[in-house]
Amino acid sequence: MKKRSILALFLAMLMLASCGSGGTEREDTEKVETDPAGETETVQETEPDILAGLSYDGRTFRILTSDTDISSNDLIEGTGELTGDNVNDAVYSRNLAVEETLDVRFAYEHANNAWGDVYKSVQTLVLSGDSTYDLLIDDQLGFSTASIEMLFYDAASLSTVDFTEDCWWGDYMRNLSIDYKHVYLLVGDYFMDVLNHSHALLYNRAMYTDVLGDPDAVYQLVQDGAWTYDAWIPMIEAAYQDVNGDGKADKDDRFGMIVGGIGGSSFPFTYGGDVPYITRDEKGYPTLTMYGDRLADLYEKIRRVFWSSGTFTNYTENGLDLHEKYASGGALFISGCQLGDFGTFRDMEQEIGIIPYPKQDEAQRNYITVVHDTAEVGAIPATAADPDISGAVCQALCRATHKTVLPAYYEMSLKIKYARDNYTSAMIDQIHDGIMDMFSLVYGAQYANNITTWTILEPLQKNGDSITSAYESRQAAAVTGLADLVTAFETNLTK
Repeated sequence: MKKRSILALFLAMLMLASCGSGGTEREDTEKVETDPAGETETVQETEPDILAGLSYDGRTFRILTSDTDISSNDLIEGTGELTGDNVNDAVYSRNLAVEETLDVRFAYEHANNAWGDVYKSVQTLVLSGDSTYDLLIDDQLGFSTASIEMLFYDAASLSTVDFTEDCWWGDYMRNLSIDYKHVYLLVGDYFMDVLNHSHALLYNRAMYTDVLGDPDAVYQLVQDGAWTYDAWIPMIEAAYQDVNGDGKADKDDRFGMIVGGIGGSSFPFTYGGDVPYITRDEKGYPTLTMYGDRLADLYEKIRRVFWSSGTFTNYTENGLDLHEKYASGGALFISGCQLGDFGTFRDMEQEIGIIPYPKQDEAQRNYITVVHDTAEVGAIPATAADPDISGAVCQALCRATHKTVLPAYYEMSLKIKYARDNYTSAMIDQIHDGIMDMFSLVYGAQYANNITTWTILEPLQKNGDSITSAYESRQAAAVTGLADLVTAFETNLTK
């Protein structure tokens, strides 16, 4: 993904404060000082704006968006009015500004699909020839299957989008493609559910002080590139306390970490290590390359976390709410949280800190932020009445979000409303800049039942000491399934 400059975001936030209707367009021409004669010399000229002069005569632009309990439709549709909330008002102003700029009128309908129904919903819509919608927004897991069947328009072929602009997440979209060329799934600043579904760790600063000392020490580890499993696991173990004195770990005790079960909570661990699950051939097609010493090492580190004496799982099965347990001071760390959950703990009495998931080891170059597989992205249905208009509107929405909504959400909400210490901003930047998508997580269900997930998850659930059998039992089917996926994609391209 293209990384955003924090200075640029801050400047954009200032623009938000001074612009009443979504801000003004950034000046792309650099100028020098005016000479004595009063003339200004242009030193750099840019290519013409791809949206310049576009106007669609009041056309209704129909968006079919998700509005489930876990969606981020409030950042897409908003309330439709000014409320005094910085983020909502930025969404309202952005939508109004794009409507006025392109002379379109937004109309929203809600799909409300369960995550397992998204693909079928798209398939039914497109194969029926329904041209009602100009843009679809729903989870990337279901959309990935639809993309292989060419149920979406290839946005890379449109003249009204420019994926090199900072408002698009170019690397993310590239990694979601089958061949690095065709773009069926749209990821940019407008589709903020991807940011909301980015995994991060929270830690209780007061408890850290009691158990380990200076709570800023963990921040320093992150900044030094030394925040690793080997640094983290002793912290988890040190924080455990048998509160009720019954000699066994149970829900009444204090833990080093709590997780919501050994399932989806494993995603940020599995995909956050330095393991090449796939590589790309000369055509950009994926091939399976996951098995080896790096994977075995990562599994052992994950197992040490999940089966540590200081970790307790499956609180929901014990009738105790995970977030409630943490908010009451029941653990030092909590996993399974995403940036959109940060506000849940806003009223905690204890101060909390936010940090990225650790590196596999110090040899790993960067911290990796995993986006949950059900994060919602965009797509232009293959039956869209005019894909060029869809592209232009998405371009304008991503631009406007980059300049107004994103700074309001990122700076004012994440960094200011929920921050409890001076380091939170830097840590959120670290988490944000590490966001990446793993092809294997999103497309994995289409070859051998998520071999990358289950090679770790199957032995992890049993505290097994080896991943070999879990991998070998799926390898042949995975290789075949991945090859079939590529073949299906190539075949559908020629239809």
